[in-house]
Amino acid sequence: MIFRSEPENANRQAGEWLARLHADDRAPEDEAEFRGWLKADPSHQDAFERASAIWDAVGGLRNRPLAAEPDRPRMSRRMILAGGGAVIVAGATTFGWREAHAGVYETGIGEQRRLMLEDGSRVMLDTDTRIRFRTRSDVRMLSLGMGRADLDIAADSRPFVIEMGARRAIAQAGRLDLRRDGDAVALTAIQGSARIDAPGAPVSLSPGSRIAMGTGRPDKLDRPELDDLIAWQSGRLAFRDETLANAAIEMNRYTTRALVIADPQAAAMRVSGVYRVGDPEAFARSLALLLPVRASSDGEAIRITAASGK
Repeated sequence: MIFRSEPENANRQAGEWLARLHADDRAPEDEAEFRGWLKADPSHQDAFERASAIWDAVGGLRNRPLAAEPDRPRMSRRMILAGGGAVIVAGATTFGWREAHAGVYETGIGEQRRLMLEDGSRVMLDTDTRIRFRTRSDVRMLSLGMGRADLDIAADSRPFVIEMGARRAIAQAGRLDLRRDGDAVALTAIQGSARIDAPGAPVSLSPGSRIAMGTGRPDKLDRPELDDLIAWQSGRLAFRDETLANAAIEMNRYTTRALVIADPQAAAMRVSGVYRVGDPEAFARSLALLLPVRASSDGEAIRITAASGK
């Protein structure tokens, strides 16, 4: 089944613009490029309006909340389209960052951040992520301690070395998606290529390819749907026939209020769709509309059970 289409690509680009315009480091150049994108195609403004509505669409289910929650400030689409005024973070995802010490950058749970490294490379950090960047006269090095990052490597004569636990990759330029969960790591070449150190011989990663690596497991190469892969950058997660157990794990990365899948029957159910991160209550409400499950809250967590269960 093919999920990609021209309107869907416009929607994805609009979502990326929405996240970029929400960033703390939004620059006048970003706004100028955004206005150029809007004028490039008559469908782009409609796509941006739809992307803006995504922040609130699922949240609209709060008219029957599982737990009381204070109202959050909303961002005016007119404000963005005008390119002026203060930027207010919309929806449940908070964009922020902390620089712990020289060369170390990290985000907390629910935080995302765009930044530029000293060599000109651009990085977007996902929730609960930590990186360290350092340079020498002959090499650039980035270590991913945990979490996920989108890395757009600036052209430079020095190679760019990426350390992810026991594994290492080398690139010269290009755009990569990096993820590390404990000793499980994955690297996707969105643009450009990379070389991954591996037992025996290095593995070359071509554009559109992903390698998943873990202790005690053979490396796995595949070609993911890139639009789904980078949906997190616009505050969304895309699921395609995913088990509810795995979907809950992904959603829980963005919140301290956990989704608990309470029984095997519910855990094995499958879900598809694009969901806003950082709002487990709205996600639970959506599941209750789409699947034969019940959602309940005990204050600390949200429990999902099969409707036929007790």
